[in-house]
Amino acid sequence: MKLILTTAAALVALTSVVAAQMPPTTGTSTTPAVPPAGMPGTAQSATSVKTQIEASGYSNIKDLTRKDDGSWQAKATKNDIEVAISVDSTGNVTQTSH
Repeated sequence: MKLILTTAAALVALTSVVAAQMPPTTGTSTTPAVPPAGMPGTAQSATSVKTQIEASGYSNIKDLTRKDDGSWQAKATKNDIEVAISVDSTGNVTQTSH
């Protein structure tokens, strides 16, 4: 009887360890909204950059242009104020003017 209980406990512990190492299957994503530029197959599109800007709290995005270094610039509205913003090649959104 002790052998059966010991074996069962070991199987439960092993299953817990394996489950903890598995990636989540729903509800989350480990893929960044805007993948870094410069890596094969991960060039930023205007659509993905716009999505990243909106996720940072900006709206009414206009004049979105890509620069030679892979960064993007645009004008957008936040708190009812139009500001200039930039998005670097890693997807970081920065307000560049007030």
